[in-house]
Amino acid sequence: MKIVKYISPLLGLALLAASCKKDTFVNINVDPNTLYAVDPAAEFLEAGAGSQSDFEYYYDVYRDINYWMQYTTNPAGNSPTFTTPQSNFNYRYGVFYGKVGRDLADMPVQVSRMTPDQQARKQNILAIAAIFKAYYAFYVSDINGSIPYTDAFQARQGGTLTPKYDTQQDLFDTLDTQIKTAVHTLETNNSATQDSLALNDPFYGRLANNTAPYWIKAGNALRLKIALRLMKRSPDKLTSIAQEVLADANQMSSNDDGWVLLVGPAYANASGNWNPSDFPAAKPFIDFLNTNGDPRLGAFFMKDNQGGYRGSWPSPDEAKLPANKGLYNNVDTFAQIQPRLFAPNYDYGDGNGAGTGVGFFPLLTYAEYCFIRADLAARGIAGSNPDVWYANGIKASVAFYDERAIEANIKGYVSKASTVNTYLAMPDIAYDATKGIEQIACQANIELFRQPSEAWAWWKRTGFPNTTTVLPWSDLKANGAELVPPRRAMLVLSLPTYSNYNNQKAAYDAMASDPNFGALNDPFGRVWWDAP
Repeated sequence: MKIVKYISPLLGLALLAASCKKDTFVNINVDPNTLYAVDPAAEFLEAGAGSQSDFEYYYDVYRDINYWMQYTTNPAGNSPTFTTPQSNFNYRYGVFYGKVGRDLADMPVQVSRMTPDQQARKQNILAIAAIFKAYYAFYVSDINGSIPYTDAFQARQGGTLTPKYDTQQDLFDTLDTQIKTAVHTLETNNSATQDSLALNDPFYGRLANNTAPYWIKAGNALRLKIALRLMKRSPDKLTSIAQEVLADANQMSSNDDGWVLLVGPAYANASGNWNPSDFPAAKPFIDFLNTNGDPRLGAFFMKDNQGGYRGSWPSPDEAKLPANKGLYNNVDTFAQIQPRLFAPNYDYGDGNGAGTGVGFFPLLTYAEYCFIRADLAARGIAGSNPDVWYANGIKASVAFYDERAIEANIKGYVSKASTVNTYLAMPDIAYDATKGIEQIACQANIELFRQPSEAWAWWKRTGFPNTTTVLPWSDLKANGAELVPPRRAMLVLSLPTYSNYNNQKAAYDAMASDPNFGALNDPFGRVWWDAP
């Protein structure tokens, strides 16, 4: 009614004006507080920028997974309960359903409201969004098992408020098909007829206006990454997917192809939950880097107060031994993680103020891709020359962390990248086909220092590292009892008053029917892909 009142005095003029003037009246009379259309490219940017959570780093990464993977320890020494996830673990779930998935799922809706010509020009953008959405759904399911996906994110468009849960087995099939279709779209669409994300692509927009070629490679790499999770459950399907993907010539071939979010210094603000200070290096990990002259050592860790690289004991029983306990009175007794590798605006307190460098969040690096290729080849699944891919992975990882350390302005950092060939010749590093799969997993573990969730997945899939591998772990004990890292998130069934209770309960009951899953709140149980 408000629109009618506004237009009525001008009705005569409106009848005399050209028909296109009608659009003007509509535009000036819509509710200024209502957003009627959203640029899907802007939604992609928002999803990418929102994909990293300070709470996830504070709880999940710094105080849980980094300890379990024996990268770091608690500054006071690990407690007897450190392998039990904190109650607020699993922030990735909320990030996906509250931000990333929501934004990406809305992009096709916004495009559907455009003219046919505009829709035709947005197909590459939607394909890229599909690859990113598949990645994050995979990331969430990886430790949660069954999740809502096919029916999810429909409520805003009048769809279901009670989405069914996709089983992890079905979801992995769905995601593979989704990525495969997206890659095909990107490979067949002429970029000249397609709109580009350009700088709205926070992952590759810095490299090119048309980022589609990078997303083709990222999509193929992601298919391999997901397929490897099928190693114990569906080995034939793993082989089929891997061989199909590798038949495509569009593969990652350099660090530029890596799927990495680069951010400004204020993004991961060291004064808040991103603060990475006071996390001592775990002794087995830093000893291995130091002994073998690993070029990444200075990028990963600061020296201790004696100018060396002393590590902290991951095992609670070792940490409390009389000879070791007193060392925990001063955290500087131990080497600590390089704070600017995690939060580039960290202030060292040396009078030079906060850092102004570049931060980063790797999703799927070229080095990880190389180790995936090496693993597939070493197992005889797909491809060849595991030794070459293994060496390429190490070289790519060393170069990647060297560049990241320099751009993060790590204090006193001295590049050792030129020593990579010497490192590759070290007895524990030189490729040995008789233990190649172990070496590949251990080097992947080092590469994944900034992706500890994926390091956790490699350990679950391969069993490496462990206490007897070339990169050794500590034997974890608390009061003489053996400790093992958890394998999944703890799940909690909602109250019956929850609107989607029936679907949630059905999904959880189905997962619990697998004896390997354990009780809902048992973090030592296993989701579907993580078979014994």
